[in-house]
Amino acid sequence: MLLPYVASKGALIGVMRSLARALGPDGVAVTAVAPGLTDTPASRTVNTDESFDATVARQALNRRLIPADTAAVVAFLVSDGAAALTGQVLCADGGLVLR
Repeated sequence: MLLPYVASKGALIGVMRSLARALGPDGVAVTAVAPGLTDTPASRTVNTDESFDATVARQALNRRLIPADTAAVVAFLVSDGAAALTGQVLCADGGLVLR
């Protein structure tokens, strides 16, 4: 059952948005990153090559995600380029949410 997982993600988004509103006047930006299925040793313990392939087939980008993909999004968020961004969820999921 995915209910606890889905509920926890919704709660995190609510907390992030509340913090963005509360801390914005002090110049603090709060943003969330939602990575997709990422090829790591830990994720390979619970996902088969078939499940990775099935996920990639549903993504707009036809490749497995790697930790550097998420790290690049986080690096952007701490850069001056993200200075006006707050209260948003950045989905680093290869375009899975588009399908």
